[in-house]
Amino acid sequence: MTKRLFIFFMLFGYNLLFFVQNIQASNNPDNKIFSQQEFDKKLEEEIVRRLAKVTGESLEGFAKSLLAKEKELDSKADDLNKREKELSIIEKGLQSKIKSFRDEQDKVIGCVRDNEKDASKRIDHIVKVISGMKPVNAAEVLTVQDSGISVQIISKLNPEKVSKIFNLMDKEISARLQKSYINMKK
Repeated sequence: MTKRLFIFFMLFGYNLLFFVQNIQASNNPDNKIFSQQEFDKKLEEEIVRRLAKVTGESLEGFAKSLLAKEKELDSKADDLNKREKELSIIEKGLQSKIKSFRDEQDKVIGCVRDNEKDASKRIDHIVKVISGMKPVNAAEVLTVQDSGISVQIISKLNPEKVSKIFNLMDKEISARLQKSYINMKK
């Protein structure tokens, strides 16, 4: 911090020195050279005048205000660093939760797929059982069965057997199952 302040004053002093030399040259048509004391006095007056114009304070007050601003900026930088670390920790926690959620999701999807495979196996088993029945008995079983299951079974049976089963069913039930079969989604 003191390096920054030193550099600031060095640059400021250099600019003032250059300014004062220009003033000397312009005010001094015969290029009179000032003594070191006169030059230092003029330089100090110009520095104080410019600082007063910039800050409206003395040099000491200006330096103190610069130090206070620098401390404030350092404090804000520390706060930002702390916040950044907190956000990093929160982000890691969130990523961990997302991974955990995805693992659970994969397990649930796996269970659903397993259930679908098992249901498909059970339907295939019932299809084999019903295909071995007489059409009259199959019509009775499919009539009392849930319409969704009946449609799945009918979709896997031999078309000739299905036509015999539909002919033996009550006409309303047969029509409802046929409509469900036509509108069946895979």
